Amino acid sequence: MNDNPFKTETTTHSGTVAKAFQIVRYVTASPRHAVTVSEIAEELSLPRPTANRLIGNMIKLGMLKRELGSKRIIEGDALLSIAGDVLEGAASRGPRHEILRQLVIDTRETANIGAISSGQVLYVDRVEAIWPLAFRLDVGSRVPLHCSAIGKLLLGHMPQAQRQKYVDTLPLSQRTDRTICDRDALSAELDSILETGVALDNEECFEGVIGIAVPIPFKRNLHTMGLALAAPSARQTTQGLRDFLPAMKDAAASLAKTYPE
Repeated sequence: MNDNPFKTETTTHSGTVAKAFQIVRYVTASPRHAVTVSEIAEELSLPRPTANRLIGNMIKLGMLKRELGSKRIIEGDALLSIAGDVLEGAASRGPRHEILRQLVIDTRETANIGAISSGQVLYVDRVEAIWPLAFRLDVGSRVPLHCSAIGKLLLGHMPQAQRQKYVDTLPLSQRTDRTICDRDALSAELDSILETGVALDNEECFEGVIGIAVPIPFKRNLHTMGLALAAPSARQTTQGLRDFLPAMKDAAASLAKTYPE
């Protein structure tokens, strides 16, 4: 029996590709801290020279990279881009899109699913409301973390050390007059989001557009994707969006069941 989930059966008798896959799985499944080469080698029972060589090659390919200011290993930009493409493609198939579509029917507002990719929110699925006055972004669009409902939601649910690194280094661009550009004020809002489990965008990302987001509750307490509603402020209010929270949480729970454990 295999007691280590990162050691797949293929790695027992396969070569370089399987070992590289092991490393990627281990690095990406360690959300609370970046890992060292030594930790990777020990956990996966790889000779240190082999781990160094494979990790070096994957860094060159952009699949992995060293965390800024340290020698620890994290996911690379190329890997994040691939992950975004996979999520985008998968979200448009099967029951996930139908869950999103039903939420739009129930609320009559635009709904989207987003995840963090390369320091921004990537919309991996989206269903537009039928109103003539609606806010439109395509699947695959990206918005900033610090002023979007999903971005603030996912930042708020990050482990504290990881969240602080984002808050300290994110470019807090002034998108509208309501954008939070002060790092202390942003941290305070993220604390509130962590406590309530709900994030609001009160015309902070786009003028005239409001939004609300809740986490998709995956097992192992990972909050890596969010579900949001967006609406023009000309006909909707943030309190009006709050009224949809029960429907949003039901949809988020259903979405979580459609992803592998």
